[in-house]
Amino acid sequence: MPLGHSRPRQEPLHVFWMALALAFAAFVGAAAGLLWHAVGIGEEDASGDAASPEGPEPAPPAPSPAPNAS
Repeated sequence: MPLGHSRPRQEPLHVFWMALALAFAAFVGAAAGLLWHAVGIGEEDASGDAASPEGPEPAPPAPSPAPNAS
């Protein structure tokens, strides 16, 4: 009858360090997204269109109906 454990020792999973790395990656990703948004990278205004910055021009008003002749 052997003395001690019959199973070999298992390596630790390092759960604390994995959780810390995940939180760090989330923080860095959020900071990069905020910076990306603040700088304005990827906006559609840089597509080369000659549209005005306010957007398309509004449609002209509809003509008023003719008065009824009674």
